[in-house]
Amino acid sequence: MKTGPQMNTLLQSLQAKVETQTHATEAQTQQMLNDFEQHLSQALSAAQQKIMQDMRELQKLSEIIHDGTATQVEEQARKIRQATAELEASRKEWRTVTWKTMLPTYLAGVLLTFWVLLMAVQLTFPKPQNATVEPGLAMFGLEGARVSRGPGGLGQVLSLPRGVTLADCPIPNLNGGEVCVETATTR
Repeated sequence: MKTGPQMNTLLQSLQAKVETQTHATEAQTQQMLNDFEQHLSQALSAAQQKIMQDMRELQKLSEIIHDGTATQVEEQARKIRQATAELEASRKEWRTVTWKTMLPTYLAGVLLTFWVLLMAVQLTFPKPQNATVEPGLAMFGLEGARVSRGPGGLGQVLSLPRGVTLADCPIPNLNGGEVCVETATTR
């Protein structure tokens, strides 16, 4: 088939329209791509700025929380140190009060118990029997002299009658235990 002049013109016209349409579509597509790229760049820049702002705010908030936590920890540590010091002072005071109040009471109880046991032992032992008969006190002018025993039989006390006085012993006894008296009879 032969194309006629009209057909050529029509083809050229159609080809020109397709080319114009292609150029317009390309230009439009390029413009859309440029607009999309510009919008995307703006959106990314805004998102980056928002992220940076959020990071700064998060860092500030983290510092505030850290400072608050550090302050609370330091306050708790101070309270613990203070309570520990008060407890130590209370323990020392309690120990001092205990020693000052309980020790004398304890020692008094021990001494009282020892004394009661000693008295019980003294009371259970029979008095020793002297094989020799002591001369009576009346023979030496000591009538009315009284011999008293101490608590639990510990020691003896001699109460002398009137007119009887203590005297120097003619021969001193270095071991002690002897007392010399002078009466009207012995003078």
